[in-house]
Amino acid sequence: MLFVREALRNPRTVGTGWASSSRLAQAVAHFVPLTESGLVVELGGGTGVVTKALLQQGIAPERLVSVEQSASLADYLHRQFPQVRILKGDARHLCDLLGNDSQRVSTIVSGLPFRSLPRTTKHDVIKQIDKVLPKDGLLVQFTYDLSGRGMSLPHYFKHVSHKMVWSNLPPARVDVYRHVEK
Repeated sequence: MLFVREALRNPRTVGTGWASSSRLAQAVAHFVPLTESGLVVELGGGTGVVTKALLQQGIAPERLVSVEQSASLADYLHRQFPQVRILKGDARHLCDLLGNDSQRVSTIVSGLPFRSLPRTTKHDVIKQIDKVLPKDGLLVQFTYDLSGRGMSLPHYFKHVSHKMVWSNLPPARVDVYRHVEK
């Protein structure tokens, strides 16, 4: 109910009226490498469905950071996952939110609705992702744009894999990008 209320209050920043399913969350978590030692940063923690799947997949709580813009959802995440670092803030300020940890990121998981965000917001977020992801770092993005054309990332994000999750409502797509040299 909290997610639906937030979606009605802020439809452009939430992107859908439905929370992600556990199957979508598992598909996202599957792409996050367990062998890396860097931080896994989740953009748009929502109600924690993906957070939970990342923890169940084997990501240590001290490696996981969830960024959530909504104060009510960030508070909810704090209560549900007290061992995970929850940052209340806007992904357009990711470097500032992470502080010194911005140099320790290995993977970014995002459910941000890039198709419905203003172009300048999308540009600002991608710039922040570019700053914190090291060479060969991964961006795992899920979207409800099944065509895969909605992201249109700069050339230094190479598309390496994708998976369709038909059992999600609405159906979703998970795309994986590797951060390569500019």
